[in-house]
Amino acid sequence: MIISDKSILPVVNPNSYQNETRIGFYGIIGGIWALMACYAVLQDQYLVRIAPEHFTEYHPNPLQIQSAPWLAAFIALQASVSPGLALGVASWFVGRFGRAPKLKAESIFKLVFILLILTELAGSLSGWYAYQTGSLIYSKTSYPSLTKQMITTQTIQLTCYNVALIGSPIFLWRMRQMRNKLQIPS
Repeated sequence: MIISDKSILPVVNPNSYQNETRIGFYGIIGGIWALMACYAVLQDQYLVRIAPEHFTEYHPNPLQIQSAPWLAAFIALQASVSPGLALGVASWFVGRFGRAPKLKAESIFKLVFILLILTELAGSLSGWYAYQTGSLIYSKTSYPSLTKQMITTQTIQLTCYNVALIGSPIFLWRMRQMRNKLQIPS
């Protein structure tokens, strides 16, 4: 990135994204969102079977969807847009932007997949613990209802949000490390 001496706004150096196609740019961003959307839909499909009220009573239903599984899928798709696109853009910048050798899209997608697996593993373990013990892992105000099913599903979701929030910068750091290894020593 070049900083102009007449402006404090960064000016993008056109050579920093040279040889990058639009399909490469949008493919990485869209691909990461698609991975996250699929993950969110799949997760909500098992959560809705544990506690349908998690979606039918405690989430807005602007389209008046009558089926709890379809409502859960709709909510999952909505919830995946911002984090999916944000992680996609950040991943493209860390993995492909600049003069350093670019990571292959497949490598970036593999890292995202690993992040999603680790996120679900942590969420499932916390949900299992909450279900087995009936314990609240988070503050009481984080739970809209204190039924065993709602404690389980809310614990899973809150844990997944927290792990993704903490895991995403670690994932981006790891991606940068992988990219640095591609550079030829001088």
